[in-house]
Amino acid sequence: MKQFIALTFIVSLLFLTGCGSDYDDEGTLIPTEPISDLEVELVVTSVEFNGVLYPLENDIIPEPEGVDINLRTADYSEAELFTLASNEPTIGVLSNINVGRAFTEGEIYKVLTPYYREIVGPNGDTMGKVVTMLDSNIMTPKDLEGKRVGIQGEADGSSIAFMTALKKIYQVDLDTIEFIAVESNMAPLMLQEGNLDASMFDSDYIITEGFSESYKVVIDFNREMYDFYGTVPPASFFVVKKEFYDEDPALYNRIIDFFTENYQWYKDNVEEVSQLEADASGDSYETIRLKADYEERAGKVTEKDIGAFYGFYEIAKERGVIDFIPDLNELFITP
Repeated sequence: MKQFIALTFIVSLLFLTGCGSDYDDEGTLIPTEPISDLEVELVVTSVEFNGVLYPLENDIIPEPEGVDINLRTADYSEAELFTLASNEPTIGVLSNINVGRAFTEGEIYKVLTPYYREIVGPNGDTMGKVVTMLDSNIMTPKDLEGKRVGIQGEADGSSIAFMTALKKIYQVDLDTIEFIAVESNMAPLMLQEGNLDASMFDSDYIITEGFSESYKVVIDFNREMYDFYGTVPPASFFVVKKEFYDEDPALYNRIIDFFTENYQWYKDNVEEVSQLEADASGDSYETIRLKADYEERAGKVTEKDIGAFYGFYEIAKERGVIDFIPDLNELFITP
């Protein structure tokens, strides 16, 4: 589970309020509709080979008529700030946790579509795994009670998804587990040295050839969520403040459709883009291509997604990450 790309869209509507005019054959003034232009500024941390942004940056899919989309980059905190503090019509990307946090702080967003979710891969599992050493006596999720378990952070969406699966599916008492926030690159070392009994692992370690020779999976929590709820809850979303969405829902959905078209192009050309990324980064093409089979960068919010997030936010509240459970009818567009 990578720190997913932070992305913010600053949308400026420039209405030329002076109406145009025409005259009929007798010289009578005929008013015409006001002319309007839509400029969209995308503030992103990176666009390199991202499933939505790569084709957009390279002008592969024609922009919607009358819309001009401009890209610029910013650091993560600046990009996040644009989404959280903007007083202008803005589309951005927020994590599932931050959408809930913003709601409880009075900033109500409308979730337009998932921006990123992990999906069940071609081998029937996901990258959302908690593992232990191969010789460990931990055999089932229930065995994690009383143990030290590494997570990406108490307020991390993947950690909450893991805890949701533990409690909702396996009735694990979360208060008996010592959850320890660790850097993803330190988790294998801390596990090997005995400083952790089990830990969430980053996908880079899970897909290495030697993984199964040293580690075993205690729980594939995203797969468990899929089996239980019928979906893997998205990790982040395209969002807009509800007050702006309510002014013109079709406007925002039109832009989202454009991003979805860009992602469809990426899926249709994933081999080519993965090779370009491998050439640029020096990483293995096979590894990069494999990761693409475990992610979805755009799509639709489903009723199953909404159902899963009731349980997700219940656990987030219990763990003190949010103050109360958001009104999901306010957050999500009903399918």
